[in-house]
Amino acid sequence: MNIESLYAPVTIGATSVVGMYCTLGYPKEARIREEQKLPGSQRVGAPVVVGERCQLANQVVLYEGVSIGDNCVLEDRVRLGYNCTVGAGTRIVYGAFVCDRVTIGANAVVAGFICDGTRIGDRSTVMGELVHEYTRPHQDWWEVDEEPPIIEADTVVGFGARVVGGVRIGPRSYVAAGAVVTKDVPAEHVVTGVNLQTPAECWTGERLQGLIEHWRAQACRRP
Repeated sequence: MNIESLYAPVTIGATSVVGMYCTLGYPKEARIREEQKLPGSQRVGAPVVVGERCQLANQVVLYEGVSIGDNCVLEDRVRLGYNCTVGAGTRIVYGAFVCDRVTIGANAVVAGFICDGTRIGDRSTVMGELVHEYTRPHQDWWEVDEEPPIIEADTVVGFGARVVGGVRIGPRSYVAAGAVVTKDVPAEHVVTGVNLQTPAECWTGERLQGLIEHWRAQACRRP
C-alpha cells in the first residue's frame, strides 16, 4: 500500500514558510486501517489548512483535518494530531506532542504533552502535561473516550505541572511549575503542590503580583 496516496489535501497561505522534513496531511490511524481492510478505497482525508504569515519549522507533523490560524509559529518537531485547531497568533513550542481533536485558542503558547480532546483558551500558556486519568487500560484503545482537561482563557500551566482528567482550570489562574491538579480550579487562583489552591487576591508571593495586577486590569475592562 502506498501511504502517500492517503495523505489529505493541504492548503498553505502564500506568505507562510515551511521548513525541512515536514509531514503535512498524514492520515489518521482509522483511515489507514480502513484502507488495509479494503485496498483501493482511498477515502479522501479532511484537509489541512495553514493560514497566512505562519512559520512551520523543521520536522513538523500535521495530521489530516488540522487548521492553523494566521500568524502562528510551530517550532521544530511539533506534532499536531488529526482535527486539531490552532487559533491565530499562537506559538507551539519545540517538541510539543499535541494529540487528536485538540482546540487551542488565539495568542496562546503551548508545549509539553496535550491529550485528546483538550481545550485551551485564548492567551493561555501551557508548558506542562495535560493527560487523561487512563483508568480503563483493560479496554480497547479506541473504545475509551475519557474526559479531557479544559484550560480557560488567560491561564498558565507551568513547566513540569500535570493536569489529570476532566478538570476545568481558570480563567486567569496559575498552576505553578511541578504542581499536580486533579480537581477543578476556580477563576483567579494559584495552584501549588498537589491541589493546593489559593485565591489570587490572597497570594502574597512577590513574583506573581504583576500577573495578578494584569488579571485585575482585564477584569475591569470586561463589559
